[in-house]
Amino acid sequence: LDRIRRKVLTFLNTEGRGNIKPERFNLLAHDAIQQRYEEIIYEINRLINRQNRGLTSNIIDNLPDKLNEKISHYLDSDVIPETSVNVYSLPSEYTFLDEIETTNGLTFEYCKSKKDFNIKKTQVTSSYPLCMIMGNKLITSHSLGELSFYFLRKPKPPKWTYTLFGGNELFNPSATDFQDADIHPSEEDEIVRKILMACGVTLKEEDVIAFSIQEEKNEFNENNRS
Repeated sequence: LDRIRRKVLTFLNTEGRGNIKPERFNLLAHDAIQQRYEEIIYEINRLINRQNRGLTSNIIDNLPDKLNEKISHYLDSDVIPETSVNVYSLPSEYTFLDEIETTNGLTFEYCKSKKDFNIKKTQVTSSYPLCMIMGNKLITSHSLGELSFYFLRKPKPPKWTYTLFGGNELFNPSATDFQDADIHPSEEDEIVRKILMACGVTLKEEDVIAFSIQEEKNEFNENNRS
């Protein structure tokens, strides 16, 4: 997160726009990460629709390698108990279903609509269970105890923490509320570009990449001199 902020400040100073306060930077970074996350989710849905698939089992495994790599950063799992007959509460950080299975490895077919669920429910057994999502609840066709729930989670809100020294904000990653940028490393320059756009600085992706390469060279040379 600190590297992202330093890049943003460098471009802002180049444009003569000055500093950006930590609180505003955190807000812009959060917006940029959330926007990029939603773009990736949109791409997943587009690919699913193109393939005409009616279920979401193992969606992550079937994505193109580059997209798989980026979205797998947010892949998480949880064991969810049955809260009432055939009803399970979803994890609060859940955004997108990847796969559900029972403790003995039995997987579910996912139904996109209540109508589809009700039609198929009359034709399945506990060896071929169905599920659907309604709000923050998972509804299943059969009661099968605890379930392993694999999903994409929400990005964690970033927070660049600091200590004031001589009126200046000095980065303090040891603060208890510090939260690094919750992104795959390959997304760093895109997040920088989106934050700069929100500040009124429009750059091509190639400009940010070129700057990052130069920064890495400078850092390498500096380390070799020390």
